[in-house]
Amino acid sequence: MILSQAIINCMDYKDTEESMYSIYAKRINGKFQPDSEALVLKLTFEEMEMKSIEIAEEKCPGFDYFLEMFVLKDFYEDLLKLEEFKTDIKRVERIIYYAEFDA
Repeated sequence: MILSQAIINCMDYKDTEESMYSIYAKRINGKFQPDSEALVLKLTFEEMEMKSIEIAEEKCPGFDYFLEMFVLKDFYEDLLKLEEFKTDIKRVERIIYYAEFDA
């Protein structure tokens, strides 16, 4: 899957009492891009206590932590309400910017 697909389909993932979803992605030229390779990992709460670098090394070498799904979903829902983010690509670009510089 690519990062833009993971972002656009974020509402398909439901955290439970036993686990949460996080996105890990590969950087292209040092940056996350809409077409970066991405994985959505279902992590136990014990795994969530680990450092994201340790999770990446164990479960998806070569990938970097992007965002926890619940954070992404909240931000995505807010963007849906704003006129300037009516297209998927605008929302994807804004979320990538948030993950890189604001999270």
